[in-house]
Formats: sequence, C-alpha cells, structure tokens
Amino acid sequence: MRGQTWTRRTVALGGALLSTVVLGQLALSGPVAAVPGLSVLTTVGPSNSVAKSQSAVCPAGTAVIGGGGAITGSGLGQVGMDIVQPLADAGLYSVTGREDPDGVAGNWAVTATALCATPPAGLEVVTGHSAINSVNPKFLEVFCPVGKRAIGGGGAALALGSGVSDVLLEDLRVNQSSVTVAGVEAGNAFAGNWSVDVSVVCVDPLAGDQRVLVDSVASSTATRSATATCPVGKRVHGVGGEIVGGEGQVRLTGMRPTSSTTVTVSAAEDGDGFSGTWKVRAYAVCAN
Repeated sequence: MRGQTWTRRTVALGGALLSTVVLGQLALSGPVAAVPGLSVLTTVGPSNSVAKSQSAVCPAGTAVIGGGGAITGSGLGQVGMDIVQPLADAGLYSVTGREDPDGVAGNWAVTATALCATPPAGLEVVTGHSAINSVNPKFLEVFCPVGKRAIGGGGAALALGSGVSDVLLEDLRVNQSSVTVAGVEAGNAFAGNWSVDVSVVCVDPLAGDQRVLVDSVASSTATRSATATCPVGKRVHGVGGEIVGGEGQVRLTGMRPTSSTTVTVSAAEDGDGFSGTWKVRAYAVCAN
C-alpha cells in the first residue's frame, strides 16, 4: 500500500455487449474538484528479444489512476501488448509485451506510463475476469459502483499456457462508468483456451469530466495512429484505445498519455500484412 486505502471488488462477467461512449461533458450533480497532484511518469525497459514486463511506479503517498504503454524497436506488429494494467496495491502501472509465435529477429522494448495523483475522493478499483475458453472474440465490461465514474483502467488478453502473443488485446474503452475490453485470437486462428481481464479505476464525479474520441484515417496502411487532445484548461486523467476492423491481424503498439493533455494510440499490421481496411481510435478522459 502507498499511503491510500483501496477497495478492490471483483466482478465475473462474460460476453458483455459493448457500451456506447457518450462524448461531451457529463451532466452530474455535485462534482468534486479535479484530481490534485496529477503527474505523468514514464519508464523504458531493456531492448532485447524476449517477453518482458515494464512498470512505472507512482511516488509514495500517491495513487495510480491510469496509464498505458508502448512497444518500440524491431518487429512492430509482431509484438503484442497483452497486459496493460494498473496494479493498485503496488501503486504502479504495468505493461507486458510478447512476440508472436514466429518470433522477432531484432530487439524491442516496452515503455510503461503511469498517471499518478493524490488519491481522489471515492477512489476504488473494480476488476473482472472472463471465462477461460476458446470463444473468439471476447468482450468484457466492468462497471463502477453506482454514483462513481471511471477515469482510468486496464486490460489483458491471456492465452492459457502460452508464452507468446497468441491472442490480442484489441480494445480498452474507458466509458463514463465502466471499462470495456475486447480480445481476439491472432489471425482468428488460436486453438487453445484464453481469457480477458478488466480493471476500472472509479472515483466520485470530477468537475468538467469529459471523454474525447479521435479516429485515425481508415486504410490498409501497415501502421496507423491517432491522438486525442483535451480541451483547453483540462488534463488527461485516463487513457483508452481501440482497433477497428483489424480482424486479429493488427496489434496495438502504443496506447498511452504522451503529454499532460494528449493520448496517442498506434497499431501495426502483423508480419504477413493485412489487405483489409482498419483504423485506430484514441480515447482521452479529461477533467479540469
């Protein structure tokens, strides 16, 4: 624990319908002041060609309220960010990358970014876990307690007993009061069992709470990116991203706050390329 009290709830859900993200300022009664002491911390791990995790640790006395990660180096599209999760009890944001079953000849690194702040009012982390089976794709939505709002979260797509990127974390959507995660088999061709996990960071309503959503151009280009920018006077409090139309052949290569006011999401086609049209979507949770 890092100087704050965390309440952890676990919700087991499976096959939940995707939520519609409502843009614009929330009409909430009695919003509290914005989160104090908000900061963005980034760390970069070693560059090599093995599966690895990297964490960004919040300072003592602060809480992790969101974050994200990125893959850099060789083999973009062949390395999957299969875990991007806030670890509340440890006060950090953790990112794990794994190569696809073909492996990558060159070196690559994992970047982890944490959004840290003085624990805001009503801070609570709710987690959910899907069934472990071979159903493809998987969707899981986990909600905040009534009266609270989601400002951050994380997700994972995990293949049982696999040390490589056989399943892809395709969507991490931070909605008004929930987080939705979607996972898909790589190339829609994994025969084993797998699951998705969700973490949602919940707080009492914040002043000026607003979601900003930006799409990249849709095309069959090997890489795409999109950046969502908070309105003037607001800062990033949470991060989300989505691949639209990837059909299990596009991997997230970045989904993180790139400044105090921007969130950038990037993705790349797998090593075989993809003839279809796809795009990425960046979500920024902004508040005063």
